[in-house]
Amino acid sequence: MAVKSFQLPEVLEPMMSYGGLEEMYVCGGFIRDYLIGGAPGKDIDVFVNCTQEQLTDFTRHLSSYGRIEYGQYGSPRYYPSASGEGGYIDIVPFYNFIVADEPVTDLEGLLHNFDFSANALAWDIKREIMYDPENGSSDIKNKILRAIRTDFPEKKVSASIDLSTNTVFWFRLLHFQQRLGFTFDPATEKWIIENRQRFSDLGKFADYFFRPNISDEMKSKLSIDDVY
Repeated sequence: MAVKSFQLPEVLEPMMSYGGLEEMYVCGGFIRDYLIGGAPGKDIDVFVNCTQEQLTDFTRHLSSYGRIEYGQYGSPRYYPSASGEGGYIDIVPFYNFIVADEPVTDLEGLLHNFDFSANALAWDIKREIMYDPENGSSDIKNKILRAIRTDFPEKKVSASIDLSTNTVFWFRLLHFQQRLGFTFDPATEKWIIENRQRFSDLGKFADYFFRPNISDEMKSKLSIDDVY
């Protein structure tokens, strides 16, 4: 479903001009912040539906415009400038986005495996269309933070990170609820509170990712006022 026009930043031009891939999507926080009305950050997530060979050709193309490194999930990170001051673009092939038991094969399946609806938005770089299968734009308008699903398997989010997908998403939900000033929908808040034991992994999450900010309201509901 197309929801509104979107102006891509200039740093994506080498991707827009590349003819070797048909499915390339800007997803997640960059679009979320754009729809909220704030200035999008410099860090952009681009998801590509491709084979490993196609990804190799794609990164070879981008390396003539900037620098390619590899992050903790094994996906390439593209720096448009040598200094890195212009931010970076994480390039995630569908086959490397493994958070559920079912492999991701299409855009709808990809977005259904995101953490919350306001992030599950995609701008099709080639066709210039916005997709919103999880009604994230409506939740943004109503300032609702809604988990898309809470039934991910309790397996490590990656080979190098000793945290389950559910635990990673649990902390992310709390952090973004506070950061965005949104209200949890009832089902999401119920799941957050029922899974308060995940707070014991705060140290690991902070080491692997960032120290999450948690609202005073949720600290009280989780009974962590005195320990956070």
